[in-house]
Amino acid sequence: MPITVTNLTCVYGAGTPFETTALRDVSVTVENGSFVGILGRTGCGKSTLIQVMAGLLTPTAGTVILDGQDIHARRYDRSILRRKVGIVFQYPECQLFETTVEKDVAFGLKHSGLSAAEKQARVRWALETVGFSFEKVHDQPPMGLSGGEKRRVAIAGVLATKPEYLILDEPIAGLDPLGREAFLQLITELNRGGMTILMVSHNADCLGAYARRLLVLEDGQLVRDGTPEEIYADLDWMRAHRLGVPQSRTAAALLKQGGLDIPQDIASYDALLAAVLRAKGGARP
Repeated sequence: MPITVTNLTCVYGAGTPFETTALRDVSVTVENGSFVGILGRTGCGKSTLIQVMAGLLTPTAGTVILDGQDIHARRYDRSILRRKVGIVFQYPECQLFETTVEKDVAFGLKHSGLSAAEKQARVRWALETVGFSFEKVHDQPPMGLSGGEKRRVAIAGVLATKPEYLILDEPIAGLDPLGREAFLQLITELNRGGMTILMVSHNADCLGAYARRLLVLEDGQLVRDGTPEEIYADLDWMRAHRLGVPQSRTAAALLKQGGLDIPQDIASYDALLAAVLRAKGGARP
C-alpha cells in the first residue's frame, strides 16, 4: 500500500518567540514502487517532511498512513515502521561506530528476531548490493575505509533490514561525479527491484535523470507535484522561485533561442542528446 500524507502541519517551538512553521497543510501520496524526488530551497521543509514520514518527528496536525494505519497514533507498533521504512541521512558515514564493517551493518538487525545465520546472510546481501566483497571487507574497521566506502557501508546498514520504502536526505552530497553516478545507479536498481525511493536533493540534474516524480516545497508548502519534464518545462517559474535548473534544461533553452527545434520539457542529458539528434535528423552514435 502507498504512504499517504494528509493535511500535515509541523510547528517548531509552538507558543514561544521562536515558533516556526516548517510544514503547512501538506498532502501527498507516494505510490508503491515509485521513485520520488523532493526539491526546494534550504529551509523549505524537505527534511522535516521525510522525518515525519519516517516516524522520527511527530506532526502538529495531520496524518501519515502506512498500510492503513496512522504511524503517529499512540498504539501504533513502531517495530512495523522500522521494518518497512529505512532512512539515510546526509553524510551517513558519520554514524558509523562499530569495530568492524559486519557489526556495523548488522546493528539494525539486533532486535529483528533473526538467527545469527540469517543476520549474516542479510549483512552479506547488503554489502554485496552496495558493491563490496563480503569476505574482503566484513572484518575491516569501518573508520579505515575511504569516504565513499564509508557511505556505502552506512547505506548497507539500512538495506540490511530490507525496507520496502527507502528515504534519503541529500545522499549524493559530497560525492565526486563517479561516486555520485555509482550511487544513483544503485538506487535505481533497488527501485527496479520494487523498493519505493523518496530522495531529497538540491541536485536538479540528478533528480531529472532518475526520479519519475518531483515534489517541490516552498515555505513549508507543496507548490508543485509532477514529472520532472512537467516541472522543468516552466523555466521562468523555476528561476523565479530560485530553484536549481538542470544544465540540460538550460542548454535546451539556449538551443531553442539559437533556432534549433528542441522541446522545452528536457529533464536529463539523455533526453537532450536525443532531442538534438532528432532536430538535426541524425542518429545516435
